[in-house]
Amino acid sequence: MITDSFLNSCFSLLLSKDTKLQKATVLYRDILEILDVHEKRETLSIPLNIQLKLTCLKTICEMFNNNKSIDNVFDSISFTSNFDQYQDFLTQKINGKLTDVEITDIINQIRLRKKINSLFKNYDELSLVLETIKDGTFDSIDDLIEDYEITIKKLYSNMMESNRSIAIEASSSLDLIKDDYNHVVDMIVKKYERKNTTSTGFQIFDDKILMGGFEPSRLYIFGGGSGAGKSTILNNFIIKSATNPRMKVDDKHISKPGEIEKVYVYITLENTIEEALLRTYQPLFDRTIQQTLQEISSGIDIKKKLMDELERNNSTIIMKYFPAMSVSYIDLMGVLDEVIETYGKDKIAGLYVDYLDLLKTDSKYDLYRIELGHITLSLKTLAVQYNIPVITATQLGRSIYRVQSSSELNVDQMGESIKKVEHADFVALLASDPIDETIVYCKVGKNRSGKSKINLNMKVDFSRFNFINISIVSNEKKPDVISDVNPMSFNGMHVGL
Repeated sequence: MITDSFLNSCFSLLLSKDTKLQKATVLYRDILEILDVHEKRETLSIPLNIQLKLTCLKTICEMFNNNKSIDNVFDSISFTSNFDQYQDFLTQKINGKLTDVEITDIINQIRLRKKINSLFKNYDELSLVLETIKDGTFDSIDDLIEDYEITIKKLYSNMMESNRSIAIEASSSLDLIKDDYNHVVDMIVKKYERKNTTSTGFQIFDDKILMGGFEPSRLYIFGGGSGAGKSTILNNFIIKSATNPRMKVDDKHISKPGEIEKVYVYITLENTIEEALLRTYQPLFDRTIQQTLQEISSGIDIKKKLMDELERNNSTIIMKYFPAMSVSYIDLMGVLDEVIETYGKDKIAGLYVDYLDLLKTDSKYDLYRIELGHITLSLKTLAVQYNIPVITATQLGRSIYRVQSSSELNVDQMGESIKKVEHADFVALLASDPIDETIVYCKVGKNRSGKSKINLNMKVDFSRFNFINISIVSNEKKPDVISDVNPMSFNGMHVGL
């Protein structure tokens, strides 16, 4: 609700001649947006004296928005008789002084009101659904649930967009001479410092391609044809990172026994939970499906074996299966919120989604490629909102099945939507060798934080869902000597993960 005190605060902030207050155009726009929304919703409930003051404030904001000076604005307002009763009031505000605390408080009040407007864009829809529930006037339970779910998802979407806008505004303007930009430096450290990255589990990716691993707020896409190992490589990223001992960069932090430091969230829309569990167990302990079944039959506690490996690194993996085309990015937000409620906001190492093309949109589009572009942008927004890396896979076009070397891979094989490439921070393409099923070719086609145009050869054992090693290819005839084997010891046995 617009109150007299809020309007007075806005006048004080806008008309103050204090040079320490740097007023940006976004400030005028924000106030105008707040006033417009409340005028539309609360015209009848706003007292006449406040309505006139509101109109005066809008007029001043519009003039400031058109680059008028304070003196020019005051002269224009004084010239009209519409606001005669506010002349002394406006003069007082121009000559007034604001403390830093007062300035901060007023700006916070503006941001809070703007956020309320953003969060409840679909207020009328929400009110209608709640009224329907209260009166029992819905046509059927099915329709009621559908309307309620759509409304709640819009609320989630509004919240996500609001938070993203605030984050952008906080870092979208910087005067290198006048401004204090310690907060921007803090953002750089938080985003790029190696201790804040999530290891891929492959040294080549961490050290030669990326800057230490998957970085917060970035979207990573691995595209491939059927059988190229899209799901397998996502699983391997999780398993290796969650179970490989990492050097403690922060020596001040001492882990407590049983304390979870890293939570890997795996969303699968292709492999069911039992398949996901097998694809975690098999590469970790170098087992085929037959060997795994024999161990289960012989009474081996596979849960304990998995727990021992995860607890050694203070990690856990949360797996969620959803049928294809049944969930959207808003549902993924719900999953992340559940994880945060259990483990805390800073514990999520990454969100791994298998895979992008099987997500749905909450809005329908005429063209499928536009839908895929919207889904990709939503995943990028989610990465920024939660400040975590999002790693996903996608299907490539038909030409991928004719590839016979990593050099033949290119981002134009992305398939339905090139928007997937545009919105992603990292894109790698996978193709299986047409003859040798143990070889997968890979090319880094896009990399906003590291090296791109890198060709890789990958050795894979699909009977154990295991990427054994990776080599950088300097040319097609002679692979580079740089390779990633990462031998690890499990129960006295060395396993190439």
